[in-house]
Amino acid sequence: MTHSIAQRFDEGRWPGDGRAYLVTGARGIVGRAVIDQLLAAGKSVRAASSDPAKSTVPDGVDVVAYDQTDPKSVAAALDGIERVFLYAEPEGIENFISAAASVGVEQVVLLSSIAAESGDNPIGAKHLAVERPLQDSGLALTILRPGAFAANARGWISSIKSERVVRLPFPDLQLNPIHEADMAAAAVTALTEPGHAGKIYPLTGPESLSQRAMVDAIAAAIGAPIELVELTYEQAAEFMFKPVLDMWATLGTTPAHIGPTAESVTGRAPRTYTQWAADHANDFR
Repeated sequence: MTHSIAQRFDEGRWPGDGRAYLVTGARGIVGRAVIDQLLAAGKSVRAASSDPAKSTVPDGVDVVAYDQTDPKSVAAALDGIERVFLYAEPEGIENFISAAASVGVEQVVLLSSIAAESGDNPIGAKHLAVERPLQDSGLALTILRPGAFAANARGWISSIKSERVVRLPFPDLQLNPIHEADMAAAAVTALTEPGHAGKIYPLTGPESLSQRAMVDAIAAAIGAPIELVELTYEQAAEFMFKPVLDMWATLGTTPAHIGPTAESVTGRAPRTYTQWAADHANDFR
């Protein structure tokens, strides 16, 4: 159930600056990090999820159903909200724009992708299909365009826990993995501080690392060896998103471009992959 800002103040439930923040994608690793950091800053947060029953959020955070294709669902989630962290979902974006304009949302921070620098691939096209209507809407908008997520390594959890093995193609491919806490920190800065409306922030991690080095970092974090098994393109194509696999195939072993990092938004040094592995070591044990 949602409530107006006036009702929340009457109930004494809006600490901090009095603004109400909606975080979509509450079950996602970045969305959850945004929720945690907003709460740590004393902000009042409502979490939105396509499946609220499966969403685990801290005490005091309301969780509402969010179906962007349903105008009523979007309007209910945005009731009383002034600032929004938004995952990039093209379907129904017109419903979000209409509802956000109707309730007077002051700021939207969109989690997009570095792939949106070009619409020549499916990933970039999908994110541009969200960016462009938001840019045309007149809403105050900040776009975050991260590169490779450090958290993509969570796809290795099952095989590491059961076999101490990672199977992947192109083990010497260089990526620029970014910690989800840094993406969240950039989002929270843009949501809570002035001067970020109209900005597009590309974001990378602070170092170029091969996938082999990432596996080694996780092994060091859990204190156990992990075997790396190299897959062929054809083997990987059986379970990987083919546009990503095709992109990787063209990159070779050239070091990944680094920067700007989240420091360009937050003013704080970015987290390394070694720190990410340490932060998530228990996930792999």
